[in-house]
Amino acid sequence: LTRSLRITSVDQSMFEKAQGEKVTLPCTFVLSEEDEGPLDIEWVLIPADNQKKEQIIIMYAVDRIYNHYYASMTGRMQFTNPDPRSGDGSLDILNLKSADTGTYQCKVKKAPGVQSQKIQLTVLVKPARTKCSIEGSQEIGKDVILKCASQEGSPLLSYDWRRVSGTQELP
Repeated sequence: LTRSLRITSVDQSMFEKAQGEKVTLPCTFVLSEEDEGPLDIEWVLIPADNQKKEQIIIMYAVDRIYNHYYASMTGRMQFTNPDPRSGDGSLDILNLKSADTGTYQCKVKKAPGVQSQKIQLTVLVKPARTKCSIEGSQEIGKDVILKCASQEGSPLLSYDWRRVSGTQELP
């Protein structure tokens, strides 16, 4: 039985963070003596939208960091440890945006060892200002439609209607 490299960070596989915050996606690992190839660490984003293909966002290979693959995160992400050879390939993402929501996969390779781990990140967006309107003639005996909607917010927003004046209960 050969011992091979293994990823040791298994404490959390789902993160929920607010837009604008920072997150550290953990990916720590231990190497074994059998693993003699060059160390390669790759972070891949598997988008929530199945139509889009997965994308390498940052990688460490041949003692260099490559982080220019994914334009929308350029300048907002980095390896937590500037030297991932230390056994820490964790990823920091700064100033989170709702588009950062998705499944992230850390792949660590050092031949013959290969391991990967997936982490789900959800970026929560507070509701934007709600716009409300009324449709229909506001006369006794006529129907009206009260509308309220917010352009932005996650997860799915729910609305609660209350009458603030008068004593009659609403249906």
